[in-house]
Amino acid sequence: MQYRKDSPIGVIDSGIGGFSVARQVQKLLPEENLIYLGDGAHIPYGNHPQETIVAMARYMFRFMERRQVKALLVACNTISCVVEQCESAVSCPTINAVQAGADAVSRMDVEKVGVISTVFTHQSRCYPRRIRAQSPKKVVVLSCGCPDLARLVEHNLGDPEGMAQVEDNLRKELDHMVLVDKIQCCVLGCTHYPLVTDSIHKLYPDLPLVDPAEQMALDLRDYLDREGLRREAGIPGRLDIFTTGDVKEYALRAKQVGLERLGSVAFYPPMEL
Repeated sequence: MQYRKDSPIGVIDSGIGGFSVARQVQKLLPEENLIYLGDGAHIPYGNHPQETIVAMARYMFRFMERRQVKALLVACNTISCVVEQCESAVSCPTINAVQAGADAVSRMDVEKVGVISTVFTHQSRCYPRRIRAQSPKKVVVLSCGCPDLARLVEHNLGDPEGMAQVEDNLRKELDHMVLVDKIQCCVLGCTHYPLVTDSIHKLYPDLPLVDPAEQMALDLRDYLDREGLRREAGIPGRLDIFTTGDVKEYALRAKQVGLERLGSVAFYPPMEL
């Protein structure tokens, strides 16, 4: 497929978590047009069996292929763990969160790394494998699967009472790794988690956090520059959002997390399970 500079960039996620990736792209590449698809009907992906995750992911990949995106950002870490089984559904290059997170850790001078993620990402061991494969020295990787955290963030962002539940869950999942295991940094292995970094910093002010979204935006910029596909500067891009979930909630959350230049926010029918 022939891509143009004006072709959009796709971002997919299981819910609103990928807004953290879209936000980083808007900061680094404000001229680019973005199309976002969040599968709110099936969140959290990490609690589904692998074959269902692959099927739902390929459903979203095909959505983006029809819109002729010039690059696809696989924001969802759970999908990133099975991305090789999905890439045939699109013709454009993909940039995934797990690879980006491992790349970011490999550039750090650390020997003990923590990863918090969904249950599926944790059980797949994809982060420990990729971090160890890419790090120049031996690294101990401690991983924790959080069955409730993504859902709590999805439904409680911006609500003081709800955020108290989020912080209680963060303590439950992180206390041992931070206070006992003494991890030197923590990879936010689910796109929902960067949306509550203020809460994490409040609980653990000395803990460095690794947000794969930052590396994903850098990798995207490098790809666009290398291929001559970067849109002309000076003309702000727009963000169109599609969701299989609640349209009004997505519009509200997009504004809450600081996304800019919003175009349409529309419903897209979910895949039937």
